[in-house]
Parts: sequence; C-alpha cells; structure tokens
Amino acid sequence: MAIKCNDTVFLIDTVRRKHPDATEKHPTATQHQFTFKCGLIMNIYNTGSVNFQGNSFENHTATDLVNVIEMINRAA
Repeated sequence: MAIKCNDTVFLIDTVRRKHPDATEKHPTATQHQFTFKCGLIMNIYNTGSVNFQGNSFENHTATDLVNVIEMINRAA
C-alpha cells in the first residue's frame, strides 16, 4: 500500500531523529529507504509516495510513521 506525504524532507528528518538505529540507504536517485530493527522497510520516493515492506502488518513502528505522515499532510 502506497501513501502520499506532502513533505518528504520533514518525514526523513523525523525518522532520523526518532529512529537513529534505522539503516538508511539510497537504492536509486529517486528513492530513500529506511530499514528498522523490527524488520520494517520504508521506501520514500521524491514523488511523495511512501510504502512499507517487510514486517509491516500490525507493526507499531509502521503505525507511528503513518500517523506522522498524516500529521504532515494536515499541516501542509
């Protein structure tokens, strides 16, 4: 499931601050990827699309991140 984020820079900064142990990669020029210790993978694209892979079902980290995205979208 892909969702849209209206400010991916803010989202990336928030993930860096709140999850300093997450592994950060740039698999492509248009993709930013975070891998969390719980097995969750979050892909953020420069188009604003965000999707989750790995251990995302009923994952508290994924739920928290979706809540951050919803807050960003409400503020924009």
